[in-house]
Amino acid sequence: MTEDVAPPYRENSQPPPGRRAVLLGGLTLAAAAPLIWSQVKAGTVASSAAVPGAGLPALRERLCDLVIPDTDTPGALRAGVAAFLGVALDHGLAGADAGTLVRLAADLDARAGGSFLKLSADRQAGVLAALDAAAYASRTPDAGGAAWQAIKGLIVTGYYTSEIGGTQELRYELVPGRWDPDLPVRAGDRAWSNDWTGIAFG
Repeated sequence: MTEDVAPPYRENSQPPPGRRAVLLGGLTLAAAAPLIWSQVKAGTVASSAAVPGAGLPALRERLCDLVIPDTDTPGALRAGVAAFLGVALDHGLAGADAGTLVRLAADLDARAGGSFLKLSADRQAGVLAALDAAAYASRTPDAGGAAWQAIKGLIVTGYYTSEIGGTQELRYELVPGRWDPDLPVRAGDRAWSNDWTGIAFG
């Protein structure tokens, strides 16, 4: 009987991040999110929005709408995540900056064979789905894939730390009461939110 042996890493390659590194990265994002939202509410303008010729404000809005569209609850665009994304990039949150969005814009335009933003909604969704599949298929994505992973992560973080994401998409209960170890889950039930940072209290 042969033993299962993990294949050796290629020279100069990095092993995949461990669970602790992933968790620490998520905690860092969660801890920074309230600061970003406070700046959004204060009207902070991200310098990334002023990159010449990139069309970045429109791209941020379109990506937010494609990643988390409106359903029976408001999506990322209506939750203000495009503004969150701009401020997050301005501060280099999660190692992403304005250049990350510029690289993503170039990759999307290349995949679209022209301007990504001028495509129909269905074609935009198809191009983004193809990029998403390619970005997560490899442990070492190319520049466009890495940029997409960073931007998508910020969009998801922004949405679920927003007031809409934390109170309408998720079920939020300020005082949860007793602890129940086993609760039935019915079709249509929403996940629970334990993040109060995006909630506006009066």
